Amino acid sequence: MRVAIVGFGLMGRQIAQVFAQRGHDVKATDTYLEALKAGMLEIEDGPYGLKKAVAKGKLSMEEMQQALTRIHTTSNMAEACKDADLVIEAAIEELKLKRELFNQLDSVTQATTLLASNTSTISITKIAEQANHRQRILGMHFFNPAQISKLVEVVQGKETSQDTLSSALTIVRQIGKTPIIAKDEPGFVTNRLGLTLFMEASRMLEDQVASVRDIDDSMKLAYGHPMGPFETADLVGLDTRLRNLESLYKTTGDTKWLPPKALREMVNHGYTGDQTRRNGSKGGYYEYFSIER
Repeated sequence: MRVAIVGFGLMGRQIAQVFAQRGHDVKATDTYLEALKAGMLEIEDGPYGLKKAVAKGKLSMEEMQQALTRIHTTSNMAEACKDADLVIEAAIEELKLKRELFNQLDSVTQATTLLASNTSTISITKIAEQANHRQRILGMHFFNPAQISKLVEVVQGKETSQDTLSSALTIVRQIGKTPIIAKDEPGFVTNRLGLTLFMEASRMLEDQVASVRDIDDSMKLAYGHPMGPFETADLVGLDTRLRNLESLYKTTGDTKWLPPKALREMVNHGYTGDQTRRNGSKGGYYEYFSIER
């Protein structure tokens, strides 16, 4: 299968690696040449990159090299997507930008190409509403880190055809992931649940009910979560979390999604999450609140 990735940021790189490791040819495109260069370096050397997989015995050196040779980069979106069987958009969470991209993709791809958005909060129906072939547009929401996470949220827009949905579910299973089907509602399933937990944790922190560390430990030790809500936010990226909440608040008008003051302050002061995974970040919740992990 030929796969095109539009947007070679954090998630685009991870998704490209997933497909390449499963034997698929990938063309990645981004308007920023530096993003393309940095993306290939991260796929090879990043915390969940191919070299780490080799070191853990999950891949051989030959398999790593084969995966790398399957990924090609270009700044020309039309060139990357024209022969693709599947296009996954992984741009930032901005409705206007995504609409523009899908309008272009609608005209430069084959009639049989599946067009998917990796959006975590924005309505698929709204993303697709100006495209001519809305029946082939849906959501395929991968989770960070996509190389490790087993879940892909498949989102059916109002005009997504059943054939498109079925094809997407088959693809997700073929790459070793487990799909769930979500209706096109704000936050879908996973972010609606995950952000609800994060917002309640944020209120507890603001009310000084417990510390960052103790809130995180409570979810890990009492409920078996691998990470607490603040550790998860640091991994995802606090700027990403802020955009997700802003998107939900704008979409629903519900004040329960109004981003916490502390989160906005952290992002404004350069605390965008885990320093080992967010280049240039001053850290996340633990650093901002001066708590040892």
